[in-house]
Amino acid sequence: MTGLEKITTQIIDEAAAAAKETKSAAQAEADKILASAKEEYEAAAAQLKAEAEAQKAAIEAQASSGAALKVRQAALAAKQQIIAAVIRDAKESLFALDDKAYFALLGKMVEKYAPEKSGKLLLSAKDLARMPADFAEAAKKRGLTVSDETRAIDGGFVLDYDGIEENCSFEALFYASQEALQDKVQEFLFR
Repeated sequence: MTGLEKITTQIIDEAAAAAKETKSAAQAEADKILASAKEEYEAAAAQLKAEAEAQKAAIEAQASSGAALKVRQAALAAKQQIIAAVIRDAKESLFALDDKAYFALLGKMVEKYAPEKSGKLLLSAKDLARMPADFAEAAKKRGLTVSDETRAIDGGFVLDYDGIEENCSFEALFYASQEALQDKVQEFLFR
């Protein structure tokens, strides 16, 4: 082997060793970058998974809360329907009373709502037509005269004191005490 061949072989061997070393260093750097990328990927995946779990939990909680709200609203609506039906039935039961019981009730209402001063007591046309004589006498004791004039009311009466009227019809009394009636019925039914 000549000197040139030796130099060429030496250069080739040194180049091969340098290439091997560079390749080895590059492979180590690539492995290091790959390991770092894998760690970053795993951290990002874990973070995304945690965020997804948190979102899932929040959505489930919101859905559960929404469902519970709908159940409470449905229960409240059902209770309100029952309360309204009980009050409506109570009001209708007043119209189902026989004449004697009906006018006895009106007499108690006169005692409760009419101050002892002179005035007129006005009934519906239906009630005026079926009024017993003793009702007019009881009204006189409170200073009231049963008028021949009528009012378009469902039941009960209207008091007239020199043009100032006080509506004591069943409709007006039920309306005025609607909240108190609802509270009492609710308390009775849903204790």
